[in-house]
Amino acid sequence: MGKGYENADLHMHSTASDGGYRPKELLQKCKDVGLQYIALTDHDTTAGVKEAIETGKELGITVIPGIEFSTKYNGKSVHILGYGLDYDNHELREMLKTQQMLRRKRLDVILGKLKKEGMELTAEDVLEFVDGGSIGRPHVAKALIKRKYVNDVKEAFDKFLAEGRPCYVPKDKEMTPEEALGWIHRMNGVSVIAHPVYYDLDDWIETLVVKYGLQGVEVYHRDHSKEDRAHYENLVKQIEEKHNTSLLMTGGSDFHHEDYGRVPEPLGVTRIHNSYAKDLITKIQKKKR
Repeated sequence: MGKGYENADLHMHSTASDGGYRPKELLQKCKDVGLQYIALTDHDTTAGVKEAIETGKELGITVIPGIEFSTKYNGKSVHILGYGLDYDNHELREMLKTQQMLRRKRLDVILGKLKKEGMELTAEDVLEFVDGGSIGRPHVAKALIKRKYVNDVKEAFDKFLAEGRPCYVPKDKEMTPEEALGWIHRMNGVSVIAHPVYYDLDDWIETLVVKYGLQGVEVYHRDHSKEDRAHYENLVKQIEEKHNTSLLMTGGSDFHHEDYGRVPEPLGVTRIHNSYAKDLITKIQKKKR
């Protein structure tokens, strides 16, 4: 994957969104597995970033502030990562607060659908698992587990919460990828498309680069096979050569907790070379000048 030590992970989540550990706990786990560079990229919130940065300083870990915007393109969920952005900016915080209100309304609709399926949950049952940030379906899944309606998160999604299942509710007024890119760039951040293998939208990625300033591709995600990684490395090179530009390649574990993911995986298994993190930091610093 390049030169340098493999002690970086540029995609992970805390309890500020749908992760299993508070930022401080997450950073300690990063320390325990030898990570030196990490990015906290919670869904639609930067609420955990300050704690992560402060803990990182104590533990000798470089923490890059980040966010993962949930967006929709032609009916498909597309996630856009923002790195190094001005995470405490008032305008950004107000916009994210509005997003949280929409998520809270969505929760009420989900609870109504669950009730029709014979599962009684209150908002408080779910909010118990929310640490002041984004309310997401994994929080609903945890409440279902606690009430013994399902055995694990996977069962909750497979039977009820995943898209196409009886209790799925789309987000209202979802942000577009173009809008997310606009916010990241206005906040002096660096934009990267997350786990592109989920979308199969190579031509459109090129359009995002050329028209909307997308600055990188998450090539080394945990769900990318060796063939996927080679494919996106090649796509990045093709776009760079065709448009005489330079794109970042990033990657990470997308860690939430040990039992999360298509294939559950402990923190520290998926990691990338430090050089990718350093390239990202250099790009962020250039944006700030």
